Amino acid sequence: MVQYSIAVCNYNMVDTIEESLRSMADQVDPEAVEVVVVDGGSTDGSRDVLRELAEEYSHVRAVLDRSDECNWLGGDRNISFQESRGEYVLESMDTDDYYFDGIVDDFLRIYHAVERNRDGEFFFSGRGINVAPRSLLLNVPYYDLGGAEDRDLWRRLYARDALVWFDHGQVARSLGYDFDLRGEISRDIHGKVCDFQSGISFPSALRWALAHEKLGVFERDRSLPAEVAKRLYDLVTLPYAYLKAAGKVRHEAPSEFRCKGALERKIVETRKTLPELEAAYGFEIDRESFSEAGYEAFVEYGK
Repeated sequence: MVQYSIAVCNYNMVDTIEESLRSMADQVDPEAVEVVVVDGGSTDGSRDVLRELAEEYSHVRAVLDRSDECNWLGGDRNISFQESRGEYVLESMDTDDYYFDGIVDDFLRIYHAVERNRDGEFFFSGRGINVAPRSLLLNVPYYDLGGAEDRDLWRRLYARDALVWFDHGQVARSLGYDFDLRGEISRDIHGKVCDFQSGISFPSALRWALAHEKLGVFERDRSLPAEVAKRLYDLVTLPYAYLKAAGKVRHEAPSEFRCKGALERKIVETRKTLPELEAAYGFEIDRESFSEAGYEAFVEYGK
């Protein structure tokens, strides 16, 4: 009986998808875990690779007939939840990452330890790996946005007291990622547009751009020239993104998260390493039960 679904979305990742999916499929029990891959209309040969992998692995299922239902990744993720058969869904795992052996089981062990000591369903958010009950993901779905769909979902989950943020080390390595300045700028502007679509106020976004608070993964240290350039860039792109968002579907953010920076501060305040999770929820996990990769990512991290 399938208990877990690894829900993956793919679009034009033919160079990395096979190695990535094998790293997921090879480390799980085929009787308990399925890998569901929703393709968003790839044109680079990815779909042929998916068909071949689905034939090779009994627990890999390719969803190729729903690619015209959504415009963006958020909608594809919702389809992956609908197609999943597991009680729990591991989501937002990327088809351009290679996942270290043992990571899935170790991550789930920590999640269930928290679950046994916490009331109510919750989304367990890690770095590059997440898990939640399928029922929660169907009840609080992604919006079909062109970027920042994760930030929008986190705001709505926090407002329901349904998000636990796990701070840990690397669970995967990137496969052939090449830095593309034009692509990075495009993604950044899409993210700004979608923040405004999700209810972030324009004045708060400007204040955030000028302050550039150093909040861990959200803002990094830069040289003075780079810092000045980043602020000027934000001051130019924010009005542009706000105008682009004006003609798009708009969603209301929870009242406590309408200011840019409120979510980022909340994450920094509430994220916990494994020892902090154990202290907060009153459990202790046997360190010897971890895989080598899991021990390094979850136990050694932060020491």
